Amino acid sequence: MTKTRRPDRLALFQRATDRQGVFTLEDARQAGYSQPLVHHFVGTGRFQRIGPGVYRIAEYPHSENDRFAELSALLGPEAILSHESALALYPVSDVAPSEYHFTVPRSKRFARPPADDVVIHTVSHLLDPRDVVNRHGFKATSLARSIVDSARTGTAPEQIQAAIRTGLARGLLREADFDRVLANQPARVRALIEDIVRAQTEPS
Repeated sequence: MTKTRRPDRLALFQRATDRQGVFTLEDARQAGYSQPLVHHFVGTGRFQRIGPGVYRIAEYPHSENDRFAELSALLGPEAILSHESALALYPVSDVAPSEYHFTVPRSKRFARPPADDVVIHTVSHLLDPRDVVNRHGFKATSLARSIVDSARTGTAPEQIQAAIRTGLARGLLREADFDRVLANQPARVRALIEDIVRAQTEPS
């Protein structure tokens, strides 16, 4: 006779802790929760349904990064917060994006945005691990990569200048950080960023 595994509340909580209190149906199954049981706890208010296969522990403390973690879980493990959305994570500019930008592999190009304010960018190759940072509950592009992606998609040049100037001054950026991420970028993007970096690093 097969024994039914008892739900392990602590195990689920530990999994959810890695994502700001967010967990997937697979996470729940790994912790011994069946799909009907998950739905039951949604009905009782213990869990909150975020979207297809994604939930949140209702009692988990909220933070300003909750939405990033939720959208990342909905888009899958390869999704990376990017462009102005990632740039806004760093204290280097005044960008205030009204949309959530994520970069995913080209193989996911037909993925449907999980919300109207989500913009999906695709890349033919996975980002270099050096261009990705792990935040609490989601992945985001590095500061240098975020600056380059933002410049390419039309962020105001004064915001790009502020991000580079402040990043260099605070030790969050090095001139060498752009060597790799500027490869294969449009000439206008390379020129803009290289001119700003040169102006900030050359002796006056």
